[in-house]
Amino acid sequence: MDSSPSIGKIFGIDIELHWTFILLLLLTLLISFYVFLLIVLLFICVLLHELAHSVTSIRNGIKVKKIVLLPIGGASIIDDISIDPRTEFNIAIAGPIMSLFLAGLFGIFAIFSPIGIIRETMQIMFEMNLLLGAFNLLPAFPMDGGRVFRSYLQRKRDFYKATEITVSVSKYLMGIIVIGTFAFLIFGTSFSFSYREFVTLWDLIIVMFLYNGAEAEEESAKIKKETKGLKLRNAITKHYIFVKPEASVEHIYARILKEQEHTVITKIDGSYAYIDLYKKRNQPIAHAKDAAVPIMSMNANTPLSDALYQMGNNNANIVAVITKGNKLLGIATISSIQSIISLHMLSKGRKGKL
Repeated sequence: MDSSPSIGKIFGIDIELHWTFILLLLLTLLISFYVFLLIVLLFICVLLHELAHSVTSIRNGIKVKKIVLLPIGGASIIDDISIDPRTEFNIAIAGPIMSLFLAGLFGIFAIFSPIGIIRETMQIMFEMNLLLGAFNLLPAFPMDGGRVFRSYLQRKRDFYKATEITVSVSKYLMGIIVIGTFAFLIFGTSFSFSYREFVTLWDLIIVMFLYNGAEAEEESAKIKKETKGLKLRNAITKHYIFVKPEASVEHIYARILKEQEHTVITKIDGSYAYIDLYKKRNQPIAHAKDAAVPIMSMNANTPLSDALYQMGNNNANIVAVITKGNKLLGIATISSIQSIISLHMLSKGRKGKL
């Protein structure tokens, strides 16, 4: 997922606001301060929804890297891709349960609030949380309901087959939404045309969101299935120069000219780093440590699909491939991993045709 602005941390988890949520806040501020306050309340509800996922993940021993908040939900980004079906079910269902709980809470407040702006606000928040909870229970990717449905299917099927069925259901639901939307646009004459246009646009955005999520899940599951047995060690390269943190710029330059390698790695306080002179160009640089940018380290026996997933979540282009003793075996990049995966899948495809 693309990097979004961070707004703080809760339970040690980075909280990021997706650009669509920021845009929504700015637009509503221009329209009405009251509508802006409603969106702020929605933001808090979405945050609680995602925290329910994250707390459940942490209680199951799964580290949560960050939470990205969107207007129609959010995403809790974890580094562990291998989750058993029961745990996935518990994590996925926690968010909608929180939203439905909040809907009930706001519903009670609405009943006992005095007539006026407060009751109206409580009623709107009741409807928003009810919609958020119900929408996320749809058995479609990337919604929580899609993961709940897949985890249920995994009782009698493998991960890939369960994902394949859930993707198919996702596409059927998209078709129903598209047909319903255009029927509303054509036959919903009791509503103004501008309102029907707005609903149509919003529904098409949702369909695109569902389509992209379903395609990403299907591709990820396919890669996991087809690359079973491939480890990160299969994608390492030795095309780099290793220098000490105290190595001078002159020494690094001489090594690059002599060895014709342009990737420079060092090790600082037990962690590996990449020497990025361009990124640090506005800072005084005399030694390797002055231009060091920390990089991820992964065990050489990490499944290749898991490595690709974790690097994507961390926006990492390079990773240090290590043994149990933290010994550097080599480095791997997104492009080297993708090349190995593509060649492996093409090779399997050609063998299947022979």
